[in-house]
Amino acid sequence: MRRINVSFPDDHCGRGTNFGWRAVVTRFLILLGGLLPFGGAHAQTYPAKPVRFIVIVATGGGLDATARFIAARLVPKLGQQVIVENRVGAGGNIAAQYVAHSPPDGYTLLLTSNGHTLNPLIYATPGYDPQKDFVPVMELTEGPVVLVTQPNAPFKTLKDVVDAAQAKPDSLSYAHGGLGLPPHIAMEMFKQAANVEIVSVAYKGAGPAVQDVLGGHIPLAMLSLAGATPHIAAGRLRALVSSGATRWPTLPEVPTMIEMGYPDVVYLNWQGILAPAGTPPEIVARLQKEIAAVLAEADVKEFLNGIGAAPVASKPTDFESMLKADDIANQKIVSKLKLKVD
Repeated sequence: MRRINVSFPDDHCGRGTNFGWRAVVTRFLILLGGLLPFGGAHAQTYPAKPVRFIVIVATGGGLDATARFIAARLVPKLGQQVIVENRVGAGGNIAAQYVAHSPPDGYTLLLTSNGHTLNPLIYATPGYDPQKDFVPVMELTEGPVVLVTQPNAPFKTLKDVVDAAQAKPDSLSYAHGGLGLPPHIAMEMFKQAANVEIVSVAYKGAGPAVQDVLGGHIPLAMLSLAGATPHIAAGRLRALVSSGATRWPTLPEVPTMIEMGYPDVVYLNWQGILAPAGTPPEIVARLQKEIAAVLAEADVKEFLNGIGAAPVASKPTDFESMLKADDIANQKIVSKLKLKVD
């Protein structure tokens, strides 16, 4: 076999052949590096500054409690502060719009719930597209909502509420933390199933709704179990019924809608994290990994169960599938209840 000798001319500096060839290769690699995507660089340097959780509810709500607990546990894992910022209004639309128009760099994240897929169906101009404007990070938790009243109120059971509403239609009212949020939808489902008229009063978050019930300004409230549990445990509120398929472990004495004769009224409150569309997959994966590790900690599970939320910690693809299924279910609910927000 003949050996083929290949020679290269000296470079323009007049140096030897080997140096000239190395220079050509070096320049080529530098040029190629400039053309490659820097997703890996993003993942290696992220996060380089504080991360913000934009929460759709007011301070004191169940999602807010979850956000603050997880944020505190994420700090040592991310090596940066995690700031919780509440942007309340329009059933979560204000927060969603803000995050949708934020830079897709992993530093501004949306903590939301069922209303995320529901709002575009009931608001004429929600200001965001739940599928096009976001990428899923993970579903955090699931849990029921609960109907509560004051301990000294005349309602001892759900039947008492139904009887009072049927005796005097529109004489009762109930508070909830925002139009389109799970407590609102669950109560409207119940009202239709029971054929009663109870006036809906929307507040800017669960916190203000709870305060008005505690103060005796409104007789009933439908709340996430997370927002209601501390007051139930302290004896400041009485839980009449929950929207879960089974009784909640920490409230074994509270019956479900199914048990009370309303088998079609089952509605779970999910909580999840989304990032602006275009956020690098490496950053989404890092966030999912670190948050899932937080949710797996025993005391975190205990905390969440205590406020009425069961950890889920899904993968982004699983959360995406859940959101699509949720959208289909919400379309049926909106059509059935004829829900619209002016």
